[in-house]
Amino acid sequence: MRRALPLAACLGFAPLRAQADPGTYAAQLTRLRAEQGALQARWRAAPDDTTRGAVLAEARALIFDRVVHDLIPAWEGTPWEFYGTTETPGEGTIACGYYVSTLLRDAGFRVERVKLAQQASERIIQTLTPPELIWRTHDAGVARSLEPLEEHGDGLYLVGLDCHVGLLVREAGAVRFCDASYLDPSAVTCQDPETAQSYRSRYRVVGMLLSDPMMRGWLDGRAFPTVTGRR
Repeated sequence: MRRALPLAACLGFAPLRAQADPGTYAAQLTRLRAEQGALQARWRAAPDDTTRGAVLAEARALIFDRVVHDLIPAWEGTPWEFYGTTETPGEGTIACGYYVSTLLRDAGFRVERVKLAQQASERIIQTLTPPELIWRTHDAGVARSLEPLEEHGDGLYLVGLDCHVGLLVREAGAVRFCDASYLDPSAVTCQDPETAQSYRSRYRVVGMLLSDPMMRGWLDGRAFPTVTGRR
């Protein structure tokens, strides 16, 4: 995200203390790379569509689990800063777009981390999500913006706001908004979207992640070129 934000918006909030252990995070990424490699080998060797479908489903479940239970918790507490670009949770600062692009890169998706992070939120979503899995709301309440999650169920979603971007995690029916928040607490955090100050917005666009096309890209090792213009 490159749109200027009012610095006064983040004044007066003490950032959370980052709790990440860089060594643990590096070990988590090493494990994930090995798991990705094993699934990619099975994907290439799959003799039929049924087998490939099973590998695709296993890969989706793995990525959801690793992102939600390993990567996102590791980043919590990392301080937000408009120009923050750290690649290591708990060290330095991170901006909202870089938080999203770094998580995706670390999850094994071949995204252009810097270029993607600098796009408007809708372009970030369009890079990863087919048009039929993108929904937009204007001047709508939080509940209305979350209706696609109720329809499509548990999963990982990208959400773009007026001048912000983050992740929506729906797990066991509960929804959390995970972002590098420029408002209280001015750090990476996961909150109830109903009460998260950084979720307030007149415009919201939600895109479903881990769709079949996105997961096939992960299994094929395909690059995701950054969308920079209108589709």
